[in-house]
Amino acid sequence: MEKPSITDLENEIIQAYLGLGDALRVAILPDWVVTDLTISQLKALMLLTHHGSVTISALARLLNMGSPAASILVQQLVDQSLVERSEDARDRRRTLVRLTSHGSDLIMGRHKQTETKLREWLTQLGEVELTQVVDGLSILVNLARGKQFQEEPSSGLETSQ
Repeated sequence: MEKPSITDLENEIIQAYLGLGDALRVAILPDWVVTDLTISQLKALMLLTHHGSVTISALARLLNMGSPAASILVQQLVDQSLVERSEDARDRRRTLVRLTSHGSDLIMGRHKQTETKLREWLTQLGEVELTQVVDGLSILVNLARGKQFQEEPSSGLETSQ
């Protein structure tokens, strides 16, 4: 039997990763469906989870929308007590947006559901398989974190952590 090429292995890894992501999304989808969030609102919450406090204009750029649309989106999330606005202490002309504890709890609750589902699946693996999964994922995570660290300073986002 012929040894798989590097490209074949890369394609297999990508397909496995995408398959895992799809399976996780389907597994926790019923809990997301009951929330009254639009896709844009959900994207905004995820971005704020990652970036912390951002200006409305930075959020608009991240969401690929205009500042007026981002302002409306932020107001909708404020109305649901998921985000809050505050004045930037360094420049009072800028308004920062960040998750409230309620918004953070919502996202962390979904992360917890994902963790629970993954744990359920992992308990079905043996020690050798678990070690292989840890080794492979650790390599990818370290590579991604190294690349992310190199790319983030040049992103030009106005953030305040």
